[in-house]
Amino acid sequence: MIKKIAIIAEHDQGKVNPIIYELLAMAKKIQGMEECHITLFVIGDKIDRLSRRLSHDTGHDVRAVSVPGLLAYNGSLYKKILSTQFSQSHFDYICAPHSTSGMDYAPALSVGICASCVTGVEDVFVEDGKICFARSMFGGKLSAIFGKGEAPLVLTMQPGSFKPFFPDTAKPGAVTPMVYEGNENQMIFTGAKASPCKGSELDKAEVIVSGGRGIGEEENYKYIEMMAGLFPRSAPGASRPICDYGWVKYSRQVGMTGAVASPKLYIACGISGASQHLGGIMGSRFIVAINTDPDAPVFLVADVCIVEDAVEFIRLFVENVKKGRASGWDGV
Repeated sequence: MIKKIAIIAEHDQGKVNPIIYELLAMAKKIQGMEECHITLFVIGDKIDRLSRRLSHDTGHDVRAVSVPGLLAYNGSLYKKILSTQFSQSHFDYICAPHSTSGMDYAPALSVGICASCVTGVEDVFVEDGKICFARSMFGGKLSAIFGKGEAPLVLTMQPGSFKPFFPDTAKPGAVTPMVYEGNENQMIFTGAKASPCKGSELDKAEVIVSGGRGIGEEENYKYIEMMAGLFPRSAPGASRPICDYGWVKYSRQVGMTGAVASPKLYIACGISGASQHLGGIMGSRFIVAINTDPDAPVFLVADVCIVEDAVEFIRLFVENVKKGRASGWDGV
């Protein structure tokens, strides 16, 4: 029997969130383990053109749920609409991004349709003949594995966990238009406030050097800036904790709730590697991590792992680079 996978497409101002192609990659991986049909869902007002573009670009069927007046994400309506859709039509897997909106509606949706829910999925594989899903727990210290049961399964995918899949197809999927009239909205949208990281130097930097709690104290952030200054087209970044401490402005925060970075080189200094931070750096081409804890989760994704005090390492690194340049070395 052919299984069915639903993918919830996030969009804003007429543009689809590129994370849809990471969700598609996860769906394709499931599809490789058991025969599945993939359908995309788009919810909102004036979504006809968006739905046609999505069907053309992915080659998959699209259900376009038109909701008059819904111009931005609304948690209350999304929960009602999705619960109605998936109560009327059975899907074995319902996939959403592990974004602020996905984390909002996915658990409520699973309750509404009596489904299981696994959030922050980072991998899909088969174990003992059963499809399993892995996610990090306890700040990345442990990896939990969940096996699919008989009930429908709602999944949120941790951004950066799957390489985006861009179908090479000239045959668009079918678009099924639908209208949701029950707009009993108790939430009023008053506007969206852009993240202070949007449009910051982090978006354009080819090299990012970030500091975390492991740098010890606020005054040590100068070493992060010092190291970043050694590279052309670079920028200093930070993990969320030291932004919360007030050591650094939030405009320098790297992670899912800050800037999602994809530089050529990312250097994590004194950052243990919480899932939200790792999700924001997975697009980096090369990752170097410096941490005193050899079991730090960041080492699982780093290309080069340095077990050392970050501040002491940077001091020596900067000193040696400056000496090398003084002697004519044309390196970093």
